Amino acid sequence: MKYLLVVVALVCTSALAQEWQFDGQNPNSQQLKQWQQQAAAEGKDLMLVLGANWCGDSTALLQQFNQSEFSQKLQQNYQVQPVDVGYFERGYDIVKAYDEPMYYGTPTVMIIDAETGAIDNFGDWQHWTNASKHSTEEFTQYFIEQSYQAVDKSQLSQAQQQQLNDFSQRQAQRVKAGYDWVAPHLKAYKDSGAKQPPQSFVDKWMAVATFRNQVHSDIVTAIEQGIANPEQPLPLPSYPQQRWESEQDPLVQIYRGPQSQWPAAMVDNNVTATPLAALPRQQEAHAKKS
Repeated sequence: MKYLLVVVALVCTSALAQEWQFDGQNPNSQQLKQWQQQAAAEGKDLMLVLGANWCGDSTALLQQFNQSEFSQKLQQNYQVQPVDVGYFERGYDIVKAYDEPMYYGTPTVMIIDAETGAIDNFGDWQHWTNASKHSTEEFTQYFIEQSYQAVDKSQLSQAQQQQLNDFSQRQAQRVKAGYDWVAPHLKAYKDSGAKQPPQSFVDKWMAVATFRNQVHSDIVTAIEQGIANPEQPLPLPSYPQQRWESEQDPLVQIYRGPQSQWPAAMVDNNVTATPLAALPRQQEAHAKKS
């Protein structure tokens, strides 16, 4: 009996000592479904944390999560699953599984109602992209006291939902193109071991960060205003051309036909160019030959 108690104690200690980390996790739809079902069976929410080891705010978030007392409290309310997005080459299928076309930075924390599959904290899931600057008290308020911001886009009218979906899909393409533009520079900086990033990288990073944060903020604002005014179109903005969409970039000088003939993915109000990734395959093939 004494031996059995020792074994049980060791097992429990090992379970509590297990730490969350970003370690190449890239779950498929079946794994997500299993996690959600398990969370529902335990009466918990599913929490997906999209981040990466290169991201100081992602590691700061998990460092707080892995504090013994805080970890135990988290596990009472959530099934926590880190997802490693790498250098922005992964994670898109995760958000799409929950009816969002894009995540807008790292770490993105998705608190999901395991019964319905709704994202409960979409209104401020950007809050933790600067996790290293938040206090223990803020972590407790948000995750333990559940003070996060919910916005329910299902309350929008059908016309508003279609308008929001079209807008979100267009901007998701632009954000993804921004990630594709900055990711090689991010990886080169991290691989170099330099203590400080080069200014050329910082400029690119801030350009993408400013845009992605603005898109998410504007989507949340539009949902809130749409719920308050169901008969009105959503107040969705248009954005100027971004640096990675600039006509000075050789990747976007490929298509020169009239804008009226451009594919829909290339047209977003006053945007006048698009990166190579968004072009039809025949134009991409032409670009490779030239």
